[in-house]
Amino acid sequence: MNGVFYLMRFALHLLIVWGICLLVKPLMEQGVRHFAAQVNGHFIRRKKVLRLKAGGIPRYVPFYSHLDNLLYIARRNYEPGTTVLRFMVQSGLLAAAVFLSGLLTLRELPGHLAFHNPFLEGVSFDSGRPLQDGWRLPLFLAVLAGMLPYLRLRYAYAHKKVKGSYHLLDAVKIAAKFTHLPVDSLLGRTADYLDEDNVLVTPLKILSASFANYSSEHELAAETQRFAKAVGTTFAVEFVSDLLYCEKEGGSYLKNSLMMLNRSMEQQRETILAVKANSRDAISLGLYGNLVVLFFSIGTFIYMLKPGVYFRLQFETRAGLAFLMVIVSGLFVSFVIGSVLAKPKLDYH
Repeated sequence: MNGVFYLMRFALHLLIVWGICLLVKPLMEQGVRHFAAQVNGHFIRRKKVLRLKAGGIPRYVPFYSHLDNLLYIARRNYEPGTTVLRFMVQSGLLAAAVFLSGLLTLRELPGHLAFHNPFLEGVSFDSGRPLQDGWRLPLFLAVLAGMLPYLRLRYAYAHKKVKGSYHLLDAVKIAAKFTHLPVDSLLGRTADYLDEDNVLVTPLKILSASFANYSSEHELAAETQRFAKAVGTTFAVEFVSDLLYCEKEGGSYLKNSLMMLNRSMEQQRETILAVKANSRDAISLGLYGNLVVLFFSIGTFIYMLKPGVYFRLQFETRAGLAFLMVIVSGLFVSFVIGSVLAKPKLDYH
């Protein structure tokens, strides 16, 4: 009962810190935008200087560039620079909120959490020893909480990357109707005519702005390469290659090239759908078979040991909690892998 009471205190502390963050968020938004503009300006100036010296595109800050590439396709309201800093600030605030809440809660505990015989005392607080190094557990929880937005972003990135490979087919179909326009106008019109749920709307608008405002071929090549990597298929590479060729040599062959690309993507899509239909049962078994096995295994143990004994062994012993964490983690990993395999990208395999 004491454990539930202190969990409620932790939740209330977290709620208070979250409310404070909501109050401060409108004030921080303008500061984040201003700081993002300064950072982007610094990177642009540094890139121009290094290009004059070395003749190539300089390397950005690795972690910043990594997040920027993930958010490029994962966030629909992506803004260069601003979205990355906003994501980093939100992750930092979440970690700080969990750390403060955990620290305040642990300071109110009567002592250490002790595991005894589950059939006699179970889990209790040992009040005989003072609480030392009380910052370690809150720090560990804060690190885990700070990683949650990144893990969620990685999952969204993988999911939308697969969707983007199929949405590229719609973009190619629409782009083939505007080959009489310049490349920047072609991409802008294509983005306007795409459905709202198409994940390539924002990347196409950014690519359109790059074709309209690029200052050198290196800059344009970097932006087109970024778009191709975001989609991650051979068809995306072919699409941006056709656009670059049209920008340099003219668009007399662009329509035929896009029509051939459309035909190839349609054929590959039909092949993937046929293979997916044949292997649907096996994929579904892999996704949900583990849950069925776990359900029957737990039911068997509960029947053999009786519910009271099972729950004490599972939740009031170190080994039981450790095995529970391993099982839950394994189920999560298997579900993610199964979800990825169930939705292959539209590409040559």
